[in-house]
Amino acid sequence: MFVSVLVRRLKPGKTYEDFVDAWYPDKGFGFGGRGPILARRIGDDREILAIALMDLRRDEIPATMERIAAQESVRHDRIDEVIESTAVRGIYEVADEFDFSTDETVARGRPARGR
Repeated sequence: MFVSVLVRRLKPGKTYEDFVDAWYPDKGFGFGGRGPILARRIGDDREILAIALMDLRRDEIPATMERIAAQESVRHDRIDEVIESTAVRGIYEVADEFDFSTDETVARGRPARGR
């Protein structure tokens, strides 16, 4: 499982709705996962975080990125019209997942020391 993370800043005068209109793809990516999830920074509505869990194996990533490159190029041209900058852009391999919702899940999920 991999996580795609992007942090973008809207151009002055552009709205979240402008971003979603530009960002929303014309067709599906052809792989499973969860998201994307969009979030706006508290205290700065011009900063947008996009994260998505991608259900891919490491060896599938290059071919997948190549397969969707043309449609992503069109989409990113649209996005460039509404964003000022991209501060973070990356794909990260999931190493761990924890549940901090209750004292019990914290205690149950605590990793062994010296791991």
